[in-house]
Amino acid sequence: MAFDSRWIGDALSISPRFTRSYSVITSDSRKAKAGSLFVALPGDTHDGHAFISAAVAAGAEAVLATAGKIQAGLPADVEIFAVRDSLEGYRTLARAWRKRFSIPFVVVAGSVGKTTTKELLTAILRGRFRAVVSTQGSQNGFVGIPMTLLSVPDGADAAVIEVGIDEPGTMIRHIDLVEPTHACLTAIGPEHLEKLVDLETVAREESLALVEPARRGATVVVRLDDPWISKIADRLPADANVWTCALRAPNEEKSPFQSGEKSLLDKSVRGEYSADRENLRVLLADGSGFDLAMPVPGAHNAGNLLVAVTVARSLGLSPIEIQRGLSTFQGAAGRSELRILPGQTPVLCDYYNANPTSVEAGLDLLESVAAKHEAKKKIAVLGDMLELGPKEEEFHRGLAGKLGSTHVDTILLYGERMRWLFDELKKRSSRAQVGHFTTHAELADALSREIQNGDALLIKGSRGMKMEEVWKKIEPILMSASTVGGA
Repeated sequence: MAFDSRWIGDALSISPRFTRSYSVITSDSRKAKAGSLFVALPGDTHDGHAFISAAVAAGAEAVLATAGKIQAGLPADVEIFAVRDSLEGYRTLARAWRKRFSIPFVVVAGSVGKTTTKELLTAILRGRFRAVVSTQGSQNGFVGIPMTLLSVPDGADAAVIEVGIDEPGTMIRHIDLVEPTHACLTAIGPEHLEKLVDLETVAREESLALVEPARRGATVVVRLDDPWISKIADRLPADANVWTCALRAPNEEKSPFQSGEKSLLDKSVRGEYSADRENLRVLLADGSGFDLAMPVPGAHNAGNLLVAVTVARSLGLSPIEIQRGLSTFQGAAGRSELRILPGQTPVLCDYYNANPTSVEAGLDLLESVAAKHEAKKKIAVLGDMLELGPKEEEFHRGLAGKLGSTHVDTILLYGERMRWLFDELKKRSSRAQVGHFTTHAELADALSREIQNGDALLIKGSRGMKMEEVWKKIEPILMSASTVGGA
């Protein structure tokens, strides 16, 4: 890749002093090297402006920074792009870079399942496209989105951009930046309620990921089996290019396709999920269908896969191309990750994010996995769900019902907020064995004493709870099957 200094200057309305070409634009001073442009961004804990000298010492030949925050004494041959706000300058560059491309840019948004759906779609698109660029990890915000856009090389065939929101007004800014040609929503549920306040606000803000692109001529995918997303269909322009999808129960007698114009029927995709076979049967409007082996388990991931398949169909991919692309999928650690350990002990590592919707989905998956593997008992290790706003106590206590209906045998809780769930379970006289812990070490010790060969385990919590630390402590024990449960 090459970013011409004149192009950068034009984008920022600044006349560069040097005629150069930069191979990398980075906001991480540790990745600065010869031929790079370093962008100094403010952060939650550190300000990138403090690392300008380090970036230059590492070889950065240009700096984009906020005027007035640039250290004196930098080498004379370092190009300085001084702007009013470095983050906005960074996003301005990303916007200008995005406009160079006429390839598909797909936005993946939603309250849960964004990263998994993005990874599934990226893999599927490789069944047709040679070079597919996608968001790395969960870099889906004000810094991550421009970072992804600026990583799209000349010659790319498609880009998949994950978009996340945590307060009103952010979605429209992200859509303005990405200018998607295609957009989809995974699901809508409680998320980031400290600023999004309530589910109605979440739905309104997330809906912009479909409404705005559709208004601008993009193709959008509406998931009809999500009650909040299905309502968005009525808000889309009459002439919008809309595809729909929905999961239905296996052997459901009712046709999955509603009556209507043929053009609408041709853009409908339905799926049947079989938990026993971990299979998604994709049904097309012409009566044909094809099967996909689930690369990640669970009904909620079947919904994510169906959304990805529908986007792929809207891009013209054939069933064979979809199957071929999906075969390249490699799941991310800590996201619906199923590990079968010695002693036929299934462990679900799903500790990258947590809100009421995803925790309930995780408990459903635990029940399904336990049944499939004929587990002796089900163990749920749950950490706090963060950023749920004024109703966080209600949301935590509300998990008691789901834990009861999925018949979890042992419930080990971690974090101050999980005290509410602990209290609620005690009030309900839960038949499960319940414990609450204040450190990862105490929780891991209790888990090591409780788990036996053949049990099914779910570890889940918000990213900030670092539930992977529990897994790191318990994994060596579980990998030595002879020591589990004193066997």
